[in-house]
Amino acid sequence: MLFDIYESPDDRQPPEWRGSSAIHVVMCNHCRLVFLNPRYDDNKLTKLYQDPQMFKSTIDPEGRARSIANERSLRVSRFQHEVGALHKIRKDGRLLDIGCGLGFFLEALGNDYDAVGIDWSHPVIEMLNSSPLRVVEGRFPHHPFEKGEFDIVTLHGVLDLLPDPMGTLYAVRDLLKINGLIMLSLVNFNSIASKIYREGFRLLGPNHLYYFTPKLIQRYLKHAGFYLLKIEYPYFGTEFADPLRHSIKIITDWWALHILRQNGVRISPPFYGNTMRVFALRCS
Repeated sequence: MLFDIYESPDDRQPPEWRGSSAIHVVMCNHCRLVFLNPRYDDNKLTKLYQDPQMFKSTIDPEGRARSIANERSLRVSRFQHEVGALHKIRKDGRLLDIGCGLGFFLEALGNDYDAVGIDWSHPVIEMLNSSPLRVVEGRFPHHPFEKGEFDIVTLHGVLDLLPDPMGTLYAVRDLLKINGLIMLSLVNFNSIASKIYREGFRLLGPNHLYYFTPKLIQRYLKHAGFYLLKIEYPYFGTEFADPLRHSIKIITDWWALHILRQNGVRISPPFYGNTMRVFALRCS
């Protein structure tokens, strides 16, 4: 076991996230995959993602109340960075966004791509009923699409939420044309902040069933029939970037946690390497 994370007792969280239970964060000795043990079972995941509160009332790592649904313009703007990164590799094509949520990325895409999303949360589908975005309801890897239908498949903060990441990658491969592009956004468990803050790493959560490193996701992609193009670490140029302040905080907290051995959990700041943006091509 690496360490424990805990459910939240805060009643602003969705009911399935509330509690005081400790969840072990462990690493497989064979493949080095980091995962939660126990992981949320299918029943708990279903209740969580079918609860409208998941999208209307949560809290962030600093404990501030947030509503994903009410932050549409902000979140669409944030996804412009992802669209810009994608545009450098593929400027158009038939695109599927898996786990599209409220469609922020789809909206940020504009008209350059023939895009559709899939999400298994019925409340999300209902909230998008009046939207011009094309979204279908389904729990991936179950879907209504044809093999080889897409030029691009994207998963933004989704692969590590799914019970079977390798099975998901195989299913994505089948949906892509030869040399089709997969784009992943993932938490990076090999980041500086993850190593220093451990259970205080701001991107941990009880619904994140798995955590990847750059080497591990490359191995998964190769096994599923993909060729890695590149891995990026978005931070500089984003609204979250404050390198001087964040560096000072990380150094100060490292000294307190690892040199002075002070007790307590400190929450990591946004920082370079916290997340990774992965591009890979389907092999023949």
